[in-house]
Amino acid sequence: MALSSPQQILLETSSPQSSLCIRTKADHLPTSADTLTPPVTPIALKINKEPSGNENEELVTAESPSDSQGATPEAMPEESCAEFIEPPSWDETAPKLFLGTLSLHDTYGYGVWSTVRRATERSFPPTSAAPLTPPNSPPRNHTNPESDPLPRIHAVKIPLRPSARTVLAHEARILTYLHAVPPASTYIVPFYGFLSETHSLVLGAIPLTLERHASIALHSARETLTTRTMFDPVIGTTQWTSLAKALISGLAFLHSKHCIHGDIKPTNVLLSPISDTEFQPLICDFSSSTILPPGSPHPPTNPANDAITPPFTAPELFEGYRPGKSASSATFASDVFALGVTLLVAAIGDIPYQGVALQRLMMAKEGRPLDFALGGEQGSRVMKGGVVDRLLEGSLEREVGRRVMAEEWMRRVLG
Repeated sequence: MALSSPQQILLETSSPQSSLCIRTKADHLPTSADTLTPPVTPIALKINKEPSGNENEELVTAESPSDSQGATPEAMPEESCAEFIEPPSWDETAPKLFLGTLSLHDTYGYGVWSTVRRATERSFPPTSAAPLTPPNSPPRNHTNPESDPLPRIHAVKIPLRPSARTVLAHEARILTYLHAVPPASTYIVPFYGFLSETHSLVLGAIPLTLERHASIALHSARETLTTRTMFDPVIGTTQWTSLAKALISGLAFLHSKHCIHGDIKPTNVLLSPISDTEFQPLICDFSSSTILPPGSPHPPTNPANDAITPPFTAPELFEGYRPGKSASSATFASDVFALGVTLLVAAIGDIPYQGVALQRLMMAKEGRPLDFALGGEQGSRVMKGGVVDRLLEGSLEREVGRRVMAEEWMRRVLG
């Protein structure tokens, strides 16, 4: 996952969720395709401060629910990895529990609500459906992390303070709800479960963020600028087009599940490697997200959903703005605007607003990021009528009523 701060999480590619599916609680209710035995009694997990041979290492071990303080999320049935028909409703969704044993290692960065630490999975929890000994040396699957049979490296998101526990528990519930639908693994960060004792999330450890990738590409583009490449996105036309189509489809998926992300930006897009030149973009950090069921006029209260990142904030959310906060909650339309700016950054390698912090804030409030990009150093890459301008059409409209919605946007770009 990625943080709101500039620090990045650069870890090995995580092992997939599917390998855990017969060892953890399921994302969904059982269907006719499920043939496994009933679930074992759920357990909570806590961090032991006892030494484990390395002074920087902490062991996360299991404890009985009766020994755990506080409410434990409702246990969910085992899954069979088979595609199912009916996902659970939002009201029926409780956070999926992580039942493995982890060793926590170094800290990779901090966000507003949490710190992220690298973790290795030391063992699998036993079940009657799976042997304790894994198969001999199965190959790693980097193309589809969800099918990799040996999850070992994880990113654990841990609350920074007591008030963050509710935020992370809510994020775990949202990830459980979204991952109940098979296409989720194509669009969002892998989620292995919730550690109820520490209110922590066990996520996929992805080696690269879009922000870092675009920054590296910008440096390279400046070094190799020619009249032939000056009109291409800094990451290349083919890669940018593929990235845009995948992320727009991912946003359409979230919105189809009534999920408002609330904080889309390049640091919250992870790039999982498919090959040396190809990546699968995955949306992460759902701490500001809400589920807006059909017919609900306003999103439910989330203590984190009024936090904004100004360069990626839709102009309507600046009403009542004070540093870092908005009086208005994110909407489906503001998600579209945020993704439009995110893709613009992927094209030019940096935010479109230049100057000191106050100048950048005033530019962002104007709601004209494409205009500012055109007047910037990399303006040739987003010229009118070019590939970037065409694919972003309708997403960066200042007026909400003229802004394209995610599903229509996806239909346009996929042709």
